[in-house]
Amino acid sequence: MKRSFVLSILFLCSIASAQGKYRLGQPPADQNPNDYTIKVHVSATHFRQCATVGYHSECGEGIYLDAILNGKKVELFGAVDKHQSALIVPGDYRAMLPKKPRVGGSEVLFQNYYVLLPDKSAWPCEITGFSE
Repeated sequence: MKRSFVLSILFLCSIASAQGKYRLGQPPADQNPNDYTIKVHVSATHFRQCATVGYHSECGEGIYLDAILNGKKVELFGAVDKHQSALIVPGDYRAMLPKKPRVGGSEVLFQNYYVLLPDKSAWPCEITGFSE
């Protein structure tokens, strides 16, 4: 009995550690700025009431950013709450890839990023367009 209890606790701990510090539905908070190595310059923000983007998203409120990511002009999209919408303004930010980059290591459509906000929380977003 004790052995199965200990094994179940170890199993739960291994799941929690695999999740890392990110919780589903919550943006990562108290981030280390040294982990965010990708430079992002936001030149404009656009709010849209019904924004459906990506493979797994539904119609909801979102913010679009015109940005320069690693020297390339892109459009980023992500859902925001009232707190985050006040923090996302034109300016310079840092970003990171939450997962390993896709083959080739270059930016591709619907690639996910975390953008570090001034309050050290992360805004999850994805590339929705490219421009010259």
